[in-house]
Parts: sequence; structure tokens; C-alpha cells
Amino acid sequence: MHCMQKFLTFIKEFKIPKKKELLDARASFSKKEFIIFVATLSIAVVAMIVILEKVNISFMVPIPSDGGTINEGIIGTPTLVNPALALSDADKDLTTLVYSGLMRKMPNGDFINDLAESYDVSGDGMTYTFILKKNAKFQDGVKVTADDIVFTIEKIKDPLIKSPRKIGWDGVSVSKKDESTIVFTLKQPYISFIDNTTIGILPMHIWKNVTPAEFGLSSLNIKAIGSGPYLIDSVSKDSDGVPNEYQLKRFKGFVLGEPHIKYMNIISYSNEKDLVDALLSHSIDQASGISPENARDITKAEYTINTATLPRIFGVFWNSNNNKIFADKNVVTAFDKAIDRQEIIDKVLYGYADITHGPIPETIINDPSKEKYRNSSLDEARLILDNAGWIQGIDGIRSKGGITTVSKTKKVGKKTVTEKVTVNNGPVIRLSFSITTGNTPELKSVSLLIKEQLEKLGAQIDIKIYETGPLNQLIRARDYEVLFFGQIVNHESDLFSFWHSSQKADPGLNIAMYSNKDVDSILESAQKITTQKDRGGKYEDFIKEFNKDVPALLVYSPKYLYATSPKLGNLNLSTLTIPSDRFTQIFSWYADTENVWKIFTK
Repeated sequence: MHCMQKFLTFIKEFKIPKKKELLDARASFSKKEFIIFVATLSIAVVAMIVILEKVNISFMVPIPSDGGTINEGIIGTPTLVNPALALSDADKDLTTLVYSGLMRKMPNGDFINDLAESYDVSGDGMTYTFILKKNAKFQDGVKVTADDIVFTIEKIKDPLIKSPRKIGWDGVSVSKKDESTIVFTLKQPYISFIDNTTIGILPMHIWKNVTPAEFGLSSLNIKAIGSGPYLIDSVSKDSDGVPNEYQLKRFKGFVLGEPHIKYMNIISYSNEKDLVDALLSHSIDQASGISPENARDITKAEYTINTATLPRIFGVFWNSNNNKIFADKNVVTAFDKAIDRQEIIDKVLYGYADITHGPIPETIINDPSKEKYRNSSLDEARLILDNAGWIQGIDGIRSKGGITTVSKTKKVGKKTVTEKVTVNNGPVIRLSFSITTGNTPELKSVSLLIKEQLEKLGAQIDIKIYETGPLNQLIRARDYEVLFFGQIVNHESDLFSFWHSSQKADPGLNIAMYSNKDVDSILESAQKITTQKDRGGKYEDFIKEFNKDVPALLVYSPKYLYATSPKLGNLNLSTLTIPSDRFTQIFSWYADTENVWKIFTK
């Protein structure tokens, strides 16, 4: 107690002591008191440090740290790093990193200005005027001008170039008003035109002397130069001269801001097995397009599985021209009740999908009616078929028609008489059909599970599997009874191609051969409405008509799976149109963080 009083007095009257005072103070303590004093002072100092550290931490926040390297694995080899020619997912990945367009579509579906400073749309929705940013430049330092935009679009429209983007620009003329102003004129309103303007812009001063015959063969498709967030620093090739790794570094002049991550290496793999092995061995940091089956092992290896909704809908498409049973609305309704969509998602896609019932992806509009289809009802489906005259035979297969004997009652005087009457219900039709699909694990597994589910109802089903080439021929010829397949709705205008009656025959994409005058009118009207918000009512009407007719049983929308290192920050996938869209916001990603006081983040 005596020692503690001395200590408290010392603290109260503390001032920087002189050397003699320190020696005198030391001499005033006994050995035991001095030990206690030192111990107490040490505890106080440590406590003070801990308190200060906690206070410091409470005022600090992590912020992106510039620098670092990301090694990403992809399936396939990018050989056409060119916005006019990119066709494969690998080509589109590199093109998205290297090039930028007038506009940029963000993961939440919003469009932001990229190379464009601003744009204006005429009242009739047929003229778009864009003004370029003054600081927009290519990765070689040359300024981006209106000439580059006109040159790029004219190359895409050139039939000799054979650009896969050409169809989106047919009927659109482009002109230069001045060095910074471009005008697009449409023949009719096109609801997805702003999507068009996200196309990467080619530098005219580099490409202008490349002939159409050389366009797809030029080395500029490998060592590409654009105006995007990353520039190609070097390319590694295998013994056959095929690129197998692109080394990229951030472009400091990118108009939306210099990316945080300094280096980005894109490494090619020939298949998913090799890609997953590279992840598990930590040879790469992240990988795109992982299958649900492999996602489990990757998660165990401490990678993060990021998911995004893709505008893809898989379902069962009828062809009543080739099998008349689908002209019976009762059959379609019963099948709709019997298919267990959740079982398909759980067993085949390991939960990485959403139930779908309507024809419009959730990236465009939410369909609340899908919740009704979370659970199937075999009993309800059986009752529908029973009441419609589909009788189950001793072999378990249902059929309808033929000669049957039924009991009929009639009044004979005051008596009621029952007699047997033979009725001819027409030719016998069995509840039998084939499902045609592609030779991929997912398509085969889902088709077999649908077969299993519907056979419990009394159907007889044969599964026909085809490789991509022959399957495409069958689809174009509409040579199938039932097709299990997927639709990719890249743009809202694709809804017209998939469901308007004018698209029933090849090259149209209405594979359900759906014909409904009201739906035709709805889709035609929607094409003329330039704002998505105003189109919402039309889409709701479309869904209502679709659910009345059920021209196809839509089952699920798969999730896009992206495996990344836990250190990757500010990744936002939300909704993607195509896998390469994951890179549209890469300039805000970061691989490392540092802690600073909150006041320094403002």
C-alpha cells in the first residue's frame, strides 16, 4: 500500500526528471518496492499500448491498394482479340480487357459513359448522337476520334469481314459530324441499340491498311491495341506458335481511371479438368466458367465461388407438327405439373440455378409466377390426364382414343335403364415421344431426369443425343418431337426472334413454333418502346399470354460460376449477359488492401 501511494504521487506530479532526481527516487525504494514499481509501470505501459492500438483500429478502414498480379485461367485460346471478329469466350475475354466502347454496361445492367462524354437520342428513337471525351486515347498514345468509330462500324458492316456483330448493325448508318461527334441513324427504333455501342473501338491508324482478306489473319489480332483498362505487354506461345498466355499490364490512360491491379495474366487451358487442376495446385488465382460439379472441390480449396445470373433459359420445347399429343392442352398442363424443377437443379446443377417458368430472363424482368412451380404434383398431373381420357394400360403407358365400351343411363318410362354402349374415339394415340438434346453432361443428365419424372405419369420417352453439328441441322429443320435446349437472350430484341410467329421457320429462332397473335402484337409494340421501364408492362402481358398457352416447359436458368482468390476485392458480378462481362468493372478490382484512418478516405 505504501509503495502504491508513492507510485500514484509519482504519476500525479510527473515531470521529466533530471538524472540526479532519478537516482534519488531509485534510492528511496526498497528492493521489493522497486520490483513492484517496475512491474506496475510495465503493466500500465502495455495496457496503454493495447488501448491505443484498439482506438487506432477503430478509426481505420481497409482501402484498395494499387499493385499486385492476378493469374486467371480460361478454357480456350484467344486468337482473335478484335471486337469485330471475337467469337469464342476466350476471344471475348481478351477483347473486353483490351478494348473499350462508347458505352460500358455494368454488372447491374446500367450503362455508363466510356469513351463517350455524352449522348442524345432523338424523340423518335432513330437518331443517336455521341460526343467523345477529350482525354480518350489508345494504348499507343494516339487520340480517339470520330474517324475511329466510323471506321470500326464500317468494318463490322463489311460483308467481306464476316463479323459476327454485323447483324446488330444492319440498318444503321454512321457518320462523323466533327472530330468528336458521331451520329448513328436507324431505319426503325431498336430497343437494344445502346448495347451495340459497347462494342470495342479499333484504332484506324493501325488497321486502315489491312485488307478485308487479311483482316482475320493479321498479327494485330494477337498483339492488339485498344483503349481499354489493360494493354497487352507480351504473348507467350507454345511450340506450334499458338498463344497460351497473355501478359497484360494496366493502361494508365484508361478514361475511367487507372486500374488498381498492376498486372493481369490470362493463361489458356484446353479443358476444364486441366483448368481445375491448375486451381487446386494454386498455379492460378482464379478461373471462369466452372461447372457446378467441380465447384465443390474448388470451395474446399479455399477459393471463393462467385455466382451471377445469366440470361439463359433451358426448357422442353414441343413440336406438335411432329407429334400430335402436344396439341392437347391437358398433356402440356399435366407435364408442367409433373416436372420437378427443384429436383433437377439439386441433382444435376448442385443448386447453382434458378427455377424458371416464364420466357423472359430475370436479367430483364422478374416473373413472380415461378414460385408456383417450386414443387411438382404428380397426383394433380395424373388427375388431369385421367379426366382428359388418357387411360393407363397394363403396360403402364397411357393412351387415348380407340373403341371403348361405356355405361350410359336413360329413362324408359318411369324406370332408369343402364346399358353398355360402344364408342369410337378415333385412332389410338399413345403418350409416347422422343426428347432430342445435345451431347453434353448437363443436357443429357437433365433429359434423363425429365424422362424419369414423366414416366411416373404414364409417358413413354426415348432420349436422342446428338453432337453440336447434327443437332443444329435438326433444329434448323425443326426435325424433333421434343427438344431439350437452351435459349440465350443476349438482348431484349432476342425475345422477338424466339417467340414471334414470323420466326417459326429457319433462320428464325422460334424453336417452339409458337403462334399467338396477341403475343406477336405485344412483341412488335415492345420493339418500338425505347426505355426499358416503359417496356415492363408489355413484358408482363407477354408472360400472362405465355402461361395461358404453355408453348414450352421452361425449367431453369443456370448460374455462372467464377472461382477467385479470397484476396480479390470489389468484384461485382450481379447479372451478366455473357461471361466476358465479368471484366467490365475490372478497373475497380483490387488484389491487396491497406488500412488508413477514415478521415484520409474522404
